[in-house]
Amino acid sequence: MKKHGGRILFFLFAAFFAVNIWVFILGQNEVLNIAEFEVQSKKISDPVTIVQLSDLHEKSFGPDNASLFAAVRSLKPDLIAITGDIIYNSYTDSPNLAYMENLAKNCVEIAPTFFVTGNHDRYHPQAVKEAFSRQGVTVLEGTATSLSVRNTTLSISGIDDPDIDPDSLAKIDFGGGEQFRLLLAHRPGAFEEYARAGADLVLTGHTHGGQIRLPWTKAIFYADGGLFPEYSDGLYTRDNSTMIISMGLGSSVIPFRLFAQPEITVTRLLPATAGS
Repeated sequence: MKKHGGRILFFLFAAFFAVNIWVFILGQNEVLNIAEFEVQSKKISDPVTIVQLSDLHEKSFGPDNASLFAAVRSLKPDLIAITGDIIYNSYTDSPNLAYMENLAKNCVEIAPTFFVTGNHDRYHPQAVKEAFSRQGVTVLEGTATSLSVRNTTLSISGIDDPDIDPDSLAKIDFGGGEQFRLLLAHRPGAFEEYARAGADLVLTGHTHGGQIRLPWTKAIFYADGGLFPEYSDGLYTRDNSTMIISMGLGSSVIPFRLFAQPEITVTRLLPATAGS
C-alpha cells in the first residue's frame, strides 16, 4: 500500500511540476518587456523617441493586438520602426492581410511608421508591402525619406531582406545633407556594410535573441548566426555607427520562447553632451 501511495505521490508531483513549467513558459510569451536604449549624437538637436517592433510572426497580445498597441502608445514615440518578419511561416499559402493591416493602421494612428521586410516575408513580399502601404506606412526599399521631429531632422533609409532582394545592401542611400542617418534592416549580420554606408544608427531584428536560451545569457544559436553568434540582442558599436538588435515579439519554427521574452525596443536619440 505504501509503495502504491509513493508512486501516486511521485506522479502527482511530476504532473504538478510539468504543468507549472509549461505555465511558466507560456507566461513568458505573453508578457511584453520594454528594452530601452539611448544614443547620443551631435546631429540631434531635440530628443527623438523611436519604438521598434520586430519579428511579430502574426503574434497577438490581447484581442486584435490591443495590449501591444496600448504599450506602444504609452511610450509616446515620435516614430515607429517595423523591421520585418510579419508572416508566421515563410511557406504559408497566403499572407494574413487582415493582421498586417490592423497592425499598420494602429501604428500609424500613434506615430509616423516605417517598414522593411524580413526573410519570412519572402514568399509574399509585394502583398505584405501593399498591406502596410495601404494604411499609410512608409515602406522603405533603399531610398531615403526625411522626418522632422521638432528641431531634429532624420534621414531614414531601409532595405529589403536579402532573401527578397539579393542586391539590397548596394541600394542603401541616405541622400545628401548632414542629418542623423537611421537605417532599418532585418538582419544584423551585415553591420560592417551598414556602417560603411554611413548609418549613424541601425535598427535590426531577426535573431529573436536566440528564442530559447539559458537564463541571463545572450543567444546560444540562431539560424544564420550559428553557434554562439556575434550578434544576439541589444546595442553594438562599430566605428561611428550604432546597431540595436530587437529580440522581437513572436516565434518561429519552435512555437514558444524561453528566457528570451517578447520585447518592444525603445531608442531615445539625444543631443550629445559635453565631452561625448
